[in-house]
Amino acid sequence: MYKVSAICDRATAERLSDILADMDPSPAGAVSTEEATRVSWRLDAFCHDEESAQQCISIIETEAEGISASHEKLADKDWVAESLKGLPAVEAGPYYVAGAHELTNLEGGRIPIWIEAGPAFGTGHHGTTKGCLEALAKVASKRKLGKVLDIGTGSAVLAIAAVKSGANMCVASDIDPESIRIAKINAENNKMGRNLHLLVATGANNTFIRNQGKYDTVMANILARPLVSLSSDINKLTKDGGYIILSGLLNHQEPQVKAAFAGRNLSLVERRRLGAWTTLVFRKPSKNVDIQRQGRDPWMEDNLFDPALFFGIA
Repeated sequence: MYKVSAICDRATAERLSDILADMDPSPAGAVSTEEATRVSWRLDAFCHDEESAQQCISIIETEAEGISASHEKLADKDWVAESLKGLPAVEAGPYYVAGAHELTNLEGGRIPIWIEAGPAFGTGHHGTTKGCLEALAKVASKRKLGKVLDIGTGSAVLAIAAVKSGANMCVASDIDPESIRIAKINAENNKMGRNLHLLVATGANNTFIRNQGKYDTVMANILARPLVSLSSDINKLTKDGGYIILSGLLNHQEPQVKAAFAGRNLSLVERRRLGAWTTLVFRKPSKNVDIQRQGRDPWMEDNLFDPALFFGIA
């Protein structure tokens, strides 16, 4: 594996990250940005071979004039699992996400989710996963989760949290077979039984997903561009009055995702921001009773609700 790196300002780093992430196919298997100093940011792109690394360098230097990128060969190891070793447990709402060694220290009153470090995305440490867990907990406090769909499940951490929060059943899919393999191990460790159905699928275009009918709660923690493309399918798969939890988008990508789902007549009821990442929660109107028109939306009455965030003035 090769790592391509470049130092630039934050806006340029985020723009280059979007360009590489949105390419189909992309020469980068993964892209990250982080603050390097008070005035500069570091862009890292991870590539499977040197040819792909050179392609990344060319794209970076073409798209950002004056920026110089370099690359290095990494030792042959599982860098995702390696980077997660020894990470502390994650507390998100009522959930306590950790490896087996950390769960032994768990006290009562929390919902344990056993997730070991591994190549599938979703240990709870990333801002998108934590934001989704917090949003899921809030939805579960308002109503029964019912039948749940988790698109882009990764490690299945969100799906497992949904089942442990009372979901009747959950269908969780991912485009990556390796992620589903890891998710099945996590499902077994967390004793999901027949309540969790895991499958390899691209987006929502899957017979099993459609045959389950509509879902009370839909989650998709993927990327901004796929979220926009899936807005129609997600809307069709959501029951009237159901909730949709979306993440995987950087803060500056929020408007395009928000516009795509608001254009489906879905109401934005919450926006959560953790660092550079945003989580959005939408509600599909109920045909029988329009709670919002009666002025008593239970979500609005929650003391955790921030009007400034809702109206986009924060």
